[in-house]
Amino acid sequence: MSLESRIEAGGRRALSSPLWVGLAITAFLVIPTFLVPSIPLWIALVSLVTLTPLVLLGTYAVYHGYWWASGATEKNDAEAKASESEIDSPIAQLRHRYATGEIDGETFERKLDRLLETESLETSAMDGRTRPAHTEFDVLRE
Repeated sequence: MSLESRIEAGGRRALSSPLWVGLAITAFLVIPTFLVPSIPLWIALVSLVTLTPLVLLGTYAVYHGYWWASGATEKNDAEAKASESEIDSPIAQLRHRYATGEIDGETFERKLDRLLETESLETSAMDGRTRPAHTEFDVLRE
């Protein structure tokens, strides 16, 4: 995963989090009290201090209530297990690890070369010539 896509994904997560939504709602409710000249400053500060925790707790309650009611956590777990089972071959697993940024390009190339070596050893082992020292999955574990 590239740095730009990580930043973009993080930005989407931050903007859809209950913390930022709660702070935006609080700002929407409290800023007018600071802007109206007839309201004393201490009343605006008291409204800021009292409304912020209440609004934040409310947004967290609404978000988690919605996730609980919709069963979103179970659905995400099922999707994660399905996506892991879709990656069958060791080379596909290696590509996936490289694509998600878990390993760098140099490590990817080294492990890919090792996998291709083991693959060629396995095909010759099936002919009865030699037995491979490592399987493809052993290479991925390293």
